[in-house]
Amino acid sequence: MVCNDGPTMDISRYLGRLLGLLFNDAAYCKKFHKAYNVIYAMEFYQKNGHLRPTTLFVSFNINDLCLNFSYQQVMDALEHFLNSYTSSDHSIQGMTITTILQLVRLVLHEQYFIYNYKLYRQTTGCASGSPLTIPLAYIYLFYWQQNLLEDLINKNELFFRYLSYFLILKSYSISIHQSRYRDEAFITWNRSEDELRTLLTMANSQFLQPIWNVIHIGSTIHFRDILMTNNNGLLQTSVYHEETFERIMLLSSFLDILQPAIKQDPWKWLRAAFLKAIRYCSDGNIFNEG
Repeated sequence: MVCNDGPTMDISRYLGRLLGLLFNDAAYCKKFHKAYNVIYAMEFYQKNGHLRPTTLFVSFNINDLCLNFSYQQVMDALEHFLNSYTSSDHSIQGMTITTILQLVRLVLHEQYFIYNYKLYRQTTGCASGSPLTIPLAYIYLFYWQQNLLEDLINKNELFFRYLSYFLILKSYSISIHQSRYRDEAFITWNRSEDELRTLLTMANSQFLQPIWNVIHIGSTIHFRDILMTNNNGLLQTSVYHEETFERIMLLSSFLDILQPAIKQDPWKWLRAAFLKAIRYCSDGNIFNEG
């Protein structure tokens, strides 16, 4: 939990935007605002010959990382990141790296919240809802043990992440954001499952607590409200139906046609559902079956 009017919130917002932009730039991220762009990225991946009959989809979350990362380790990773991707004068928007590190350290060490009428201080991780949490978590993830992560996420593979209602496509990854710490992701994998599990075990051993919580490994995966299958090297996509996704995803996918009064107009819901199915389904048979 986080106090939106806390004394460090403005600093957190500024640093969150700054570090988020730096990380996106360093990782060649591109943002999308529509879920179907994930399908386009997967189709491009297939067109380039990377989707093979043996390609695996691996879903996981890093929820524990956001809540429990070590301050010292995240500061070490942040310093490494800033030194690697800043100008020769080691300044960013007129601030030195030292100043940025001091401000981040200030925010991390001054996190307080009230629970059952008692005041608590958070000593690990970053506050839920803080704009600084996600940039720090992913800088920590990708730069604490950079060589190991580069082996895990090959430049020819895709890394998808879901967190809040917009998508990010990197040279080797896509990120999608959903609120708070419902942070789900998946990667494409073209080596053996045993090798993957070995790498994940090695990656987890480098952190104070396991952070790669694997949910599923296989040829079919659902991501956001999209169901994707690797059918012997052929990508098949359709709508993933789950009650908790239906209402919120229709609204977020079709903001241009859905207005606040949509609840009183079921025909707009129906139209939105048909449009989404047409965009998501890879062929007519899958559309008819859905």
